[in-house]
Amino acid sequence: MDESHSQNTFASIIEYLTADARQSLAKDISMQAALGEDEIRIVQQVADRALLDSAERKLNRVLLLELHAAKLSGQLLGANETAKFAEFLRQAKTPGFIEKIGQRYPVLKPRLNRVLGQQSQATISLAARIASDRDDLSAFIGNPVGELLSVDLGEGDVHDGGQTVARVKFTGGTVMYKPRSLRIDAALEGFLDRLLFDQPDHIQVPAVLDRGDYGWTRYVEHTYCVDDIELAAFYRNIGHWLAVMRLLGGTDIHYENLIASGPIPFVVDVESLFVVDLMPPSSDKGEAVDLAEALIRSSVLRTGLVPFRAPALGLSGVDISAIGALQGEQPKIRIPEIVNHGTTDARVGLVSIDIEMAKNHPCINPDISRFWENIVSGFRELTDRLAQLQQDGQLAPMLVAFGGCRIRLIRRPTQTYVEIMRMLWHPASLHDEPAAIERARDLLARNAAVSPVAPSEPEIIASEIDDMRYGDIPVFANELGQSQIDEVFQSWLDMRTELEELTIRGALVTAHLNTRLNDDKRSPYDLAARHPHAANIDRRRRSMARKTIEQLLQLSVRGRDGTITWISPILGRSGWTMRTLQPNLYVGLSGIALALAGYDYEMKRGRVDEVAGVSSALDGVLQVLRKAEDAEQPEAVGGFVGLGSQILTWLTMDVLKPGSGLLENAVKQAAVMEQWDIENERVFDILEGISGAVVPILQLAEATGDARWLALAARAGKRLESAAILDEKGACWPASIFSEPIGGFAHGATGTGWALVRLGLSQAGSEDDRQRWLALAERAFDFEESLYDAEARNWIDVRKPESRDFANTWCHGSVGIGLAACDLYARTGHARHLSTLQRAVNAAIQGGWGYSHTLCHGDLSSWELLMRASKIDPDLVPPSAMPGIAIILSSIEEHGIVGGLARDAFTPGLMSGISGSIHQLNRMHPDCPLPSPLLMEYRAGEYVRNKAFEGELVASG
Repeated sequence: MDESHSQNTFASIIEYLTADARQSLAKDISMQAALGEDEIRIVQQVADRALLDSAERKLNRVLLLELHAAKLSGQLLGANETAKFAEFLRQAKTPGFIEKIGQRYPVLKPRLNRVLGQQSQATISLAARIASDRDDLSAFIGNPVGELLSVDLGEGDVHDGGQTVARVKFTGGTVMYKPRSLRIDAALEGFLDRLLFDQPDHIQVPAVLDRGDYGWTRYVEHTYCVDDIELAAFYRNIGHWLAVMRLLGGTDIHYENLIASGPIPFVVDVESLFVVDLMPPSSDKGEAVDLAEALIRSSVLRTGLVPFRAPALGLSGVDISAIGALQGEQPKIRIPEIVNHGTTDARVGLVSIDIEMAKNHPCINPDISRFWENIVSGFRELTDRLAQLQQDGQLAPMLVAFGGCRIRLIRRPTQTYVEIMRMLWHPASLHDEPAAIERARDLLARNAAVSPVAPSEPEIIASEIDDMRYGDIPVFANELGQSQIDEVFQSWLDMRTELEELTIRGALVTAHLNTRLNDDKRSPYDLAARHPHAANIDRRRRSMARKTIEQLLQLSVRGRDGTITWISPILGRSGWTMRTLQPNLYVGLSGIALALAGYDYEMKRGRVDEVAGVSSALDGVLQVLRKAEDAEQPEAVGGFVGLGSQILTWLTMDVLKPGSGLLENAVKQAAVMEQWDIENERVFDILEGISGAVVPILQLAEATGDARWLALAARAGKRLESAAILDEKGACWPASIFSEPIGGFAHGATGTGWALVRLGLSQAGSEDDRQRWLALAERAFDFEESLYDAEARNWIDVRKPESRDFANTWCHGSVGIGLAACDLYARTGHARHLSTLQRAVNAAIQGGWGYSHTLCHGDLSSWELLMRASKIDPDLVPPSAMPGIAIILSSIEEHGIVGGLARDAFTPGLMSGISGSIHQLNRMHPDCPLPSPLLMEYRAGEYVRNKAFEGELVASG
């Protein structure tokens, strides 16, 4: 939607102002002698409506402004607002009004006349082509087309002088009119027929009738699959499209460009093939990061087929991909619309609407998670076929037919043009057009500065602006040459298939996750071991740790400068998307560094198997971390995302790599935190906020002996005091990503209370400060206690209190609450914490095993709770027939290591990915002294193990 719709508020004025243009167009259409009378009338009606709609979008804000000006100046003398509005309608349909707006908006009339003139000429051309091509269209569809029944204009954006795609329906069938060369469509049709000659129901583009600078395509009817067999075939075909588009450098296959016709996904617009990837400026984070970004840009993500949420002006967080755009995952978008119709209080307001569903889905409520394997296997099998053709010397000759075709280059997002066009048609812009043109020029130039594909040349920008001044979305196109074909083909030859599959899986998972953003972390996946056993536990542990770290290294992206990174599904502010990793502990490079350093530490002591390349990979990760910290502004201060996590990472690295001087990196990040506006920070939790900064700062003070960091910790404590919400339930804090304060460790009251106790037990602040912090911590635990359901014997999840679905996780439930209690009881001996720990252990045991293999919300954090509780009191953990370690190892053997929310994608991070699994597999050896990130430890041997409880590991090894 490119302008606010008036919903006929000014319909009579629009009709009056466009009367000449509409009458002229109707006359020209009536002169199409090859059309019958009824056909002429059909085209005239459609054309008339199109001109009115176009003019309405251009004029309604001007008319609104004039309405309010007339009201304020006392020109409207009606008895009430409705009568005054009627008076405005009467005045606006006079020559005097036209003269007045011509003076206020001197460019309005000539620009509007040109827009309407271009659109009229495009419609006349369509009418003439319908008439002249009737016989050829009959041969094209295989039977006489018969009489014209309807024409639907505006089936696409307006380009090239008012032209647009149209659907044309005859008595004998329906075709699509496209005002561009269709030679590339024909070339792709032939390529697919040659490639998939032996495949029934193979992927297709609509058959075309190319007429040079325009053409016709068969109309594809949207039909649903009849059963799961057809659905599986459809999604396997999506994998085939991914393989073909990865080879041909295809882009822009968004949800409106793919139509599901039973098991066959038709791509109905293939203008953008053989698009060369342009290299952006260096990220300054190392060659591995630049390569990873290039892999994302050149991967299947660029096709538009798989779910991807790129930030876009006006569409932030919207997934417009061909197999995404799922119901329930899309945010609402805000569009301008006139409200208070029919009165002098009419104005433009922003209203929230849902994205309209298109014809890209093969069933009413698609669940693509059921068919991920079909998509991936389809990609793999067709990629293998293409590779064999290349090996046989047959593939390159198949691409020759594309030479000379007209291809479109997407230089800027269409929505960017839409928004700038709105600005260019604003009344202020029509009043002072030179100033508006300069604003548009500046916006496009700044866009080019951050987007390597956007044009920056002044003459091109001027041409783009000129198109938008007259209602067109700018189009960039060129004739495809051999050098461009060769460059895209070489990119395919250089493709890393395993990373492409990783990217496909990750992108598919993001679509699933974006429908579940408010769900409990412990999704109802049953990963319990069907046949658990306790034989050869240590041998199995070592084998799993080795295989997992080998997978981690294999799926990395490495630079020639020694840097290393990964690509993964990441949860950002606009939802889940595939991206390179950031420097944080939760899902980022810092957590992977911890896992690599821990494995290297244990490998040198013989407690895990030898794996080549671990130490060099660690050095590569640390190199990227240093560069990223220098190149980027910190995003938060928290203990798992933000400066706190970076301080904790460097503290831990300094311990695990003694003599490397890494403590200075921790000091450097703490100095950055000193400059943070802590006194006005609005995020308070452990994960990203002030609470998470406390313990790393205290530990830095301990490691350096520098009281400077105690002062910084005291600032954090005072901010937590000032932001506390105190009532009869206790103390809680605003939750940045939830609608109300919650409980739990990572985001809620327990985590903040834990941080305040640690602060109160330190040397930070004065004695009075520390006593206040300890007292406030007690009130935080009171709030958590108010959430305890004695009947259910678990803590209520504030996010969904009526669900009776209790979280038993580190982040949101009993496991995190229990770990905090365990730590605080060991430090204080306070009976309150022992009571909390007892109940948390019971809740975790009652919750059982088999949710995921993560630290944040899986079995590995539950194991840690039981292990630590046994150290406090062995009787806290009731004996079981099968040790927890054996249950977890058996589950991993049966299901593979499964992460949390992104369980079906490769997720390398620490808290919700395989690095956390590696770290806990290391720590399952009772002699392992590695620190636990779950309680933000950093020193080796900081936690003394209970070898009596854990003895079954070695005994069974």
